[in-house]
Amino acid sequence: MIILKEKKIHKILRMFSNETAHLIDQINNAYIFYFDIFLLICGLVSNLLIIYIFAKLSIFRRNRSAYYLKTESITNIGLLLGLLPSNIVGYVLGENPARLSVVWCKIQLMCTYAFGLYSLCTICFLSIDQYLSTNHRQNWRQMNTIQLAHRLTIFAVCFAVFHAILFLIFADIGAFGCSIYHPIAKMYFSFFFYPILGGLLPFVISIVFSLLAYQNVRRIIRRQISLVRRRLDQQMTAIALTRVVNLVVFGLPFLVYSLIELNINVGKDEVVKKAILNLTFSIVSSLLYANFAVSKLIIE
Repeated sequence: MIILKEKKIHKILRMFSNETAHLIDQINNAYIFYFDIFLLICGLVSNLLIIYIFAKLSIFRRNRSAYYLKTESITNIGLLLGLLPSNIVGYVLGENPARLSVVWCKIQLMCTYAFGLYSLCTICFLSIDQYLSTNHRQNWRQMNTIQLAHRLTIFAVCFAVFHAILFLIFADIGAFGCSIYHPIAKMYFSFFFYPILGGLLPFVISIVFSLLAYQNVRRIIRRQISLVRRRLDQQMTAIALTRVVNLVVFGLPFLVYSLIELNINVGKDEVVKKAILNLTFSIVSSLLYANFAVSKLIIE
């Protein structure tokens, strides 16, 4: 008798868990659909506007910081177009294509992380460029040329593409959908990629050099340079600082969640836990995509 009651209670709890998980999944799907449409529209408009302004105004034609911002905007458009339409189509069809096709899963992850890693490199280059451009040492300013910017861009593209091949090899479909499940690859991403290469290293480089550039700009009034050049340095430094702040605010939650996801195990019966983790992933992912979609331009 007691055993029958326990089975009945267990059955009721399972039904309640399934209903709760289904409700969370519906909220998650609706959130992805509407927010991704918003991000896609804002991202395309914002990044195209940056490309247009920096290409149109002659004062930015040979400016290295403007060059970095233009190339990053092109990369951001590629990332948004390669990822968000798939999520939107997934809501309409009832399932994301990346969860149905291993080939699509691998290609999408490879492209997404290649674009994302290149964007991180560009933000670091932008911060370093502003520090060199506003430095009081003339030889440091002369060293910072548009040719150097082109070489760094080629290096960043090659590095991002070669690193993204790891996703082409190890990406698979599992409990959390399209992700990395290979144990050795998980160790690499847990202990090096997310905490260092995709997190601490670009954060530290961009923050430190942006603050140093800001200090240089505060002292720039003492140097004998034209008013136009002085205002341009101040504007580009303000843009670089804003870009770094966006990166930290929007990117840090995704970094923390990615580390948690790689080191957590979810059983087949833990449907509510899985649904909550999926919703959390959608929220932190949308914040990360906002970093690539919403760019603030400070031009006086």
